[in-house]
Amino acid sequence: MGRQLVRLLGMQVAITTIIAGGIFGWGNSPAGVAALLGGAVAGIAALSYGAAYWAFGGSRSETPLKAFVVAELCRVTVAIALLWFGIRTLPAEAAIAFLGAFAAALMSYLMIFLF
Repeated sequence: MGRQLVRLLGMQVAITTIIAGGIFGWGNSPAGVAALLGGAVAGIAALSYGAAYWAFGGSRSETPLKAFVVAELCRVTVAIALLWFGIRTLPAEAAIAFLGAFAAALMSYLMIFLF
């Protein structure tokens, strides 16, 4: 679990950096910062998943399903709360970059399992 989480966070950082770098290169600083924040939301949600999985004993053989469900609920709750806060506080023109970077960073979950 630990190596996968590190690989996931690394891929999320790489994807977010590429997206934000492109937006900064285009000359739109507020949207670039919003893209960085969107990637950070996905990273924080992934960290909350790892912390909850570890706290509920996911490595023990008798409780992996319970730990997975609790960790997934924790990840979704953190992501929804941070997305709500971000959308409420960011300017409207930066919200698309925020959500786009968040969605792209979430795609790294699929990439981790494929590679």
